[in-house]
Amino acid sequence: MRTLGPGSIASILKLLLDIVYYVLWALLGLASLIIVLIIFGGLYRVTGIGPALPSGLEQFLAMDVVIALPMAIVALIAIVFIVDRLRRIFRTLNEGDPFVPENANHLRAIAFGIMVYQGLSYASHGVIAMVFTLAGNSVETGGRVFGEFSLNLGAWFAVAAFFVLAEVFREGTRLRDEQKFTI
Repeated sequence: MRTLGPGSIASILKLLLDIVYYVLWALLGLASLIIVLIIFGGLYRVTGIGPALPSGLEQFLAMDVVIALPMAIVALIAIVFIVDRLRRIFRTLNEGDPFVPENANHLRAIAFGIMVYQGLSYASHGVIAMVFTLAGNSVETGGRVFGEFSLNLGAWFAVAAFFVLAEVFREGTRLRDEQKFTI
């Protein structure tokens, strides 16, 4: 099986990335809808207009997981950004021409996207611990719910690898363009 062009492994991966991309957008829409529900539920509860909220909604709004939902939305946005850039790279692979100048920029953007995602992960752990502390809950209990802090060396290695690959693609593009002008 070929690796580049139509009907290749790259085209299958592009199709899978397209599916993941649209599923992520659906999850982002659902999470945003839940945030709107939380905001209106909170306003509804504070103002006291109308009858009481349904008990299921009250229980959902009282959950500690609701604290992490805004951070999850921002993380989903970072993941959608990364998957979109990967889709753009695989589009050029599917066309049979991987060494285009845009791919170097896409790889660099993916590296920055992973850096932002990792930074958000670290920030969300800190914010959640702070909220638990201010609410009088045990941080250790929250740590068990949300996972303990750990440095993800694989992700940081991927950031470095994407920066190196971006330079490889930039240099490959330059060499290919230079070769076109060689007689």
